[in-house]
Amino acid sequence: MKFPFTPLFLRRTAKFGTKVSVDLEENVAKALETVEFKPRKHPGVIKVKTVKMPEFLERTIPKVTQDFPIASIRNDAQALNKYLWSRHPPPTAAEIKAKQEKFRDLLIAKHKFNFAEMTETERHKANNTLFSKVQTRLRQEIYSWKSIQYDTYKSLQYLLGRSPAEYAAMVKILTEIRDRDANFCPRSYFDFGSGVGSALWATIDVWPKKNIFEYFMVDTSADMNDLAELILRQGNPDREPMVRNYFFRQFLPASATNTYDLVICAYTLFELASKDARLMALKTLWTKCEHYMVIVERGTKAGFTLITEARDFLLRIDPDNCHVHSPCPHEFVCPRRVADDGTPCNFEVKYENLAAMEKNRIQNETYSYVVLRKKPRDLSQTEDSWPRIVRPVLVRKKHAICRMCTKEGNLQEIIFTAAKQGKMTYYCAKKSNWGDRLPINIVNPEPEAAESQEDSSQRPEEEVRDKE
Repeated sequence: MKFPFTPLFLRRTAKFGTKVSVDLEENVAKALETVEFKPRKHPGVIKVKTVKMPEFLERTIPKVTQDFPIASIRNDAQALNKYLWSRHPPPTAAEIKAKQEKFRDLLIAKHKFNFAEMTETERHKANNTLFSKVQTRLRQEIYSWKSIQYDTYKSLQYLLGRSPAEYAAMVKILTEIRDRDANFCPRSYFDFGSGVGSALWATIDVWPKKNIFEYFMVDTSADMNDLAELILRQGNPDREPMVRNYFFRQFLPASATNTYDLVICAYTLFELASKDARLMALKTLWTKCEHYMVIVERGTKAGFTLITEARDFLLRIDPDNCHVHSPCPHEFVCPRRVADDGTPCNFEVKYENLAAMEKNRIQNETYSYVVLRKKPRDLSQTEDSWPRIVRPVLVRKKHAICRMCTKEGNLQEIIFTAAKQGKMTYYCAKKSNWGDRLPINIVNPEPEAAESQEDSSQRPEEEVRDKE
């Protein structure tokens, strides 16, 4: 996957140039000196490489799909996956009205309608013509959102086509929570839009399932819930389930009486019929959250838009008791939205697909996400403000280029070399991957000093790199 340099990254590179100062975190530097760990295993690295599917799932697939031809399920699962990747959220009434007015103005200008000089009959005829043409244009350009009804067969399609990728993304996200917060081990779990249970499988893979005393899962499809429970029983209705105290419901409880340590809303926001429905669901989920809330969507521009909408909404309704755990090292407006270059903030995980899918076993899932923690940000914990690498690290001869989101809410590119930043800092940058955090402190020049470098901002990208 190729990612162009955005103008914002280019401005940062040229403006700060060699003036930017980078210091390795003191504790990390000491640990590297004493060979407590190597640079490729520094504490900002997410220790997930290629995610393999759970063994119980591989054993269960043939049992739950035995009533349908596996080849048909496989082909339809691939088609469903492609359709889901192309989805957009339902347009709001304001968006539709704005489009209507835009199309109407364009048509009036095109046909040179002058209503002031028309007779009443001519105005009536012109308005009818405009209405017809506007409606035709709206049908062509407004996304026609439809809810998906998951019956037994479509649930099996989802199991084969989507659950491996969703499981892999959840494993990577939850692993980072576990590694950064060793004291956190959820005792209760709430999943809104639980589907076939892929987020639950990831949760019991990351934390000991014996420590979790309640699993509450909500999905509007009764058939999907039945399949999820059958998978927990490994394809045998008479077998003991893998977890205890689990509950399936079709509707989100409005009561906030019960709270849960871990609340998950993964690949669900696209299924809600309006923006108001999304925000209402998010508000209810936040009242049910005790510690961490995880929101995940596909890594498309539309998915990223829904994630930023959820992030901004929750930070706004509870600013004193909420902070972003990951991926952002800040609570400012997402700099991707500020840049407005059409590039979503997304991440990638590699996984080994189900054996039932046969071909192309090794796959990549691109996803957008946010993890919110129900407590204020602890400014004394410098580890929480390490910059996040938001695009693949470019390793070149004797230098590595990292594009990061910083604690100031900026996108910044830094070129690391052993000569400038030191060997350990350079090796840490070189061995990091897209999605990791770098254990560094970045000190940029004062704005006045940066302004004096204005001429250098006109240099092309390669010239800047060569000089570094």
